[in-house]
Amino acid sequence: MSIRSAMTSLALTLLRIGTGIIMATHGWLKLQNFSQTVENFAGMGIPKIGVYLAIAGELGGGLGLIFGLLTPLAAFGILCVMVTAIYNVHLSNGLLAKDGGFEYPMTLGLVALFFIFRGAGPISVDALFCRKKRDVVSS
Repeated sequence: MSIRSAMTSLALTLLRIGTGIIMATHGWLKLQNFSQTVENFAGMGIPKIGVYLAIAGELGGGLGLIFGLLTPLAAFGILCVMVTAIYNVHLSNGLLAKDGGFEYPMTLGLVALFFIFRGAGPISVDALFCRKKRDVVSS
């Protein structure tokens, strides 16, 4: 493996884990403050099922990214939450985060979109399972 390839794998892994930590933390906070989250979502016209879906997308998707497990599915959950957040909360505030805009959820959504199509990379549980599957098939 070349240095460039190794550094690319490391950068991909750090992006995946960092994004996973951010998302899992947001999901965990929603879960820990569930009643308040339900109230906040209701104030935006989002039913209780939306809270469950947001927690699943953020916490479940975040953990999936951290470990690189079922990465495209985990990233899809995150993308769905970010698109919903942009549409329901941030879009009317414009782009800039300082004004409550959509630049932050857009960035997280684009990172999620990247992992949907790219996968977890070589330093992941997904890669470990793929290697084992290839070894069994080639035996």
